[in-house]
Amino acid sequence: MKKTFLTLTTLALIGSATGVEAASTTLILTDNVNIRTAATTSAPVITTLKKGTTVTAVKKTGSWYEIRHQSKKAFITAAYVKTVPAKAATTTTYITNTASVNVREKATTSSKSLGKLAKNVNLAVKKKTGDWYEITYQKKPAFVHTTLVTAKTSTVTTGSKPPVTTPVTPPASTAVKAVDSSKQYEVNAKEGLNARLSASTTGKIYKTLPHKTVLKVTGAVDSWYQVQLDGKNVYVASNYVLASAKETPPAPGVSVTPVDQSKAYKVNAPTGLNVRTAPSTTSTVFTQLAHGSSVQVSGETTGTSAGWYQIKIGTTYYYVAKSYITTGSVTSPVTPPVTPPAPTIPASGVMEKAISIGQKYLGTPYVWGSSSPVNGGFDCSGFINYTLNTAGYKVARTNVNGYWNNDGYLGQKLSKLRQPVRGDIIFFENTYAAGPTHIGIMLNNDQFIHANTPSLGISRLSERYWTQKLLGFKAL
Repeated sequence: MKKTFLTLTTLALIGSATGVEAASTTLILTDNVNIRTAATTSAPVITTLKKGTTVTAVKKTGSWYEIRHQSKKAFITAAYVKTVPAKAATTTTYITNTASVNVREKATTSSKSLGKLAKNVNLAVKKKTGDWYEITYQKKPAFVHTTLVTAKTSTVTTGSKPPVTTPVTPPASTAVKAVDSSKQYEVNAKEGLNARLSASTTGKIYKTLPHKTVLKVTGAVDSWYQVQLDGKNVYVASNYVLASAKETPPAPGVSVTPVDQSKAYKVNAPTGLNVRTAPSTTSTVFTQLAHGSSVQVSGETTGTSAGWYQIKIGTTYYYVAKSYITTGSVTSPVTPPVTPPAPTIPASGVMEKAISIGQKYLGTPYVWGSSSPVNGGFDCSGFINYTLNTAGYKVARTNVNGYWNNDGYLGQKLSKLRQPVRGDIIFFENTYAAGPTHIGIMLNNDQFIHANTPSLGISRLSERYWTQKLLGFKAL
């Protein structure tokens, strides 16, 4: 009777069980557990699985899980298992974190740049190779460095869609930075430059601007310039815009007639020729040109201001007396014999040549570490190196400290109490760091020419700042 009762109870339990789907639930065993051919403890044991074994449940029936063993149906009691929480699905977005991100042909910084991306552009990354992300750019595989991209991982909830990869442009009104209003900006793209309605390569093109178009730049947004055009703000890529110093207009009220530009104009003044800010002997002297120097004559004054040539130094117009300019040959002044440095060019001649060469580059931008105009400009010691070598005095490239402390470069140190003369090399200290830090060439006993920020120019030793920083002189 007892046996029958147990059997009926078991049958009743089996008959009343309902199947609940467990969509591929992962289980881990908390003890050694028998797996059976049916969902009952009286069913034959197929095998015993060890504690810690992971299995996948197909569905749950009452207190039993249905699993697969050797591709066959099997059952395991729920009492000795625990479910493993399913990992939430995630998606990763990749966004450029700086402006002008190089897109390269290969995964190396020496590879050819195919173009540049603005800041906050979303990328569709195919895979990561070392320190590079592979993307598709202009329908071809390309690479960007991982340090220039921020990867953001987010959880995808059931039924949600991953974010669409589209470029993101920050609001121009909140990202505009000031630009140098003393500069002139013009298009530097022979095929024309697209002006867009937003600071992004995906921004709608408003108009294509021809090469050399002068732009009214009102601000900068990362790698873009904000430009006022037709009464509205548009944006152009800054790497296709040339910024240069604005030309200073000629003196007001001065009438100038063109001159023959096929001729070469030279200074014919053995003691030097004053360059003035207006065509008058009472106007301010800007600098002095050496005898034999070539000048860029842009016109000849007429009317009440007749008798002067208008010349251009850098981006500014000045005036020199016409009677001291010739288009013929210039006889060199007689100089006393001196012991020349190598090579055999008199020292005074070297410095006159160096000054003449240097004055051609007035207005050239200051470029740190440069000693050649092919780099767009000079730093102070690079300017000395270039002018002296071009003039024929061979000297190695070093910094101001090297030129001052090593007598093998420019000779012995001379006291700052010395009365300077034209051609002296002047040294300053403690300008941006301790010790010898700046250098130039004297044009007379007060003015000197030097490469200083923002551009190559002429300053006066009598100015308080330079007087306080004076270190000394050298003379070739």
